Amino acid sequence: MKYLRLHADKHGKSHFEQATLKLDEADYRPPSPMTYVSHSYQTDSLQFIRLPSGWTADAINPPSKQFIIGLQGEIEVTAGDGEKRTIGPGDSVLMEDVEGDGHRARVKGKDEFIAAVIPVS
Repeated sequence: MKYLRLHADKHGKSHFEQATLKLDEADYRPPSPMTYVSHSYQTDSLQFIRLPSGWTADAINPPSKQFIIGLQGEIEVTAGDGEKRTIGPGDSVLMEDVEGDGHRARVKGKDEFIAAVIPVS
């Protein structure tokens, strides 16, 4: 499974990286057939966010490492190195730039952006 990773380097500059989450065949929910599953992330919360059309923010650092999973609309995220990525429905991003310069974001278009936010360790 592909996802984006947004992380800060040793100088505090954030960068995007295409990453792959390995899915291994497992007897996940017997008696159902074998299923492909990832390793388990530890989390104790799930939140949903809604950002209105026109929303913008500079110098964002997530409070902890977290997955953002786009559900509706689009948001453009700019890493500290200037690379821009658009996140939309079905896209997953692991936000790891908890320190350093952070990233910028703006909701694209006339629709609001809705996402699931899942802190992980």
